[in-house]
Amino acid sequence: MKLVSRFVAPSPSIEVFVESLIKLAIALVALDLLSRTKTPAGEAVTRWLNPSTSAGKLEAQTHYALSKQITAAAWPLGFVALIVLTGFLVAVPTFVMASMYFRGKRSLLISIPVSAAATLFIWFLFAQILQLELYPGVLFGNP
Repeated sequence: MKLVSRFVAPSPSIEVFVESLIKLAIALVALDLLSRTKTPAGEAVTRWLNPSTSAGKLEAQTHYALSKQITAAAWPLGFVALIVLTGFLVAVPTFVMASMYFRGKRSLLISIPVSAAATLFIWFLFAQILQLELYPGVLFGNP
């Protein structure tokens, strides 16, 4: 089954690796969704994935409001969407600064230099040391 249609891998082994990662991610999402049900299978998966919870402690877990859960899921999804649209060198500083400022309640005097340092680290490691081209994004990439 082809999960990635537009991905051009430099070698077949990389394509197999990427497809395996996608399949693993789908399996983990399925396990997570199953573990959130109140069925015997869901409780068994919860005990299997988190041995510190016993059958009697499942009711004692902290339950968060749906709005908080949606917000928590929206941040990484927004980061992935930002990477796809603008590429790594725009998405990383934007995400780091926004998450530190809005979620972490840090000042801009701390958020901006940290986001710049994270971007410089990623650029130096991947583009300079490893000689890998960073994804430029749909908006800034070559047509």
